[in-house]
Amino acid sequence: MATVEIRGNTDLRKALKRFAPDLEKNLRKEMAAGLRPVVKTAKGFVPAESPMSGWASRSFSEGKFPTYNATTIIKGLTYSTAVSKKNKNGFTSNARILNKSAVGAIYETSGRKNPNGQPWVGPKASGSSKKVSRSNNPHAGRQFIANLPPLTSSLQGRGRLIYRAWAQDKGRAHGIVMRAIDKTKQEFYAREAKGTLGKAA
Repeated sequence: MATVEIRGNTDLRKALKRFAPDLEKNLRKEMAAGLRPVVKTAKGFVPAESPMSGWASRSFSEGKFPTYNATTIIKGLTYSTAVSKKNKNGFTSNARILNKSAVGAIYETSGRKNPNGQPWVGPKASGSSKKVSRSNNPHAGRQFIANLPPLTSSLQGRGRLIYRAWAQDKGRAHGIVMRAIDKTKQEFYAREAKGTLGKAA
């Protein structure tokens, strides 16, 4: 799953839920207003048809590699304003844009680590690693990537959908989210100073 993250003060979010749920609700609304246009832009980058005939959806199965489906990709492009779980580095995010489908992630990031495709080992090779190509065609990976649009670089990473939309947004969404967090924090501290914070029911 490809993800763009905005990290903020998760302790503040916990305090908001407990003592000022109205501020928490409004914060999520303001963050969503910043993220929603980026998601809409990313959905507009999804081709209606498969970039190559061999990746198009079929009525029969040809292994576990997901076939191209624009509707699936578009439905998987979304955002979240909930505090995430800690990642492997111990970080959480307060808001993020997500590319949730497997086929969407393939379209988004293919070629990022291996510009010429995964190393080819062929269908008869032993092992179960997903980091190699077991296709009958030794050039399948390179040909697959060549049929896709180029990767677009952003401050969050490189990709063809959410990262491309993030680059095109030029920091506007990030600014909206961070200003919303700062404004909410100030209001929370102001209420705390006045002694008007109350526990949520």
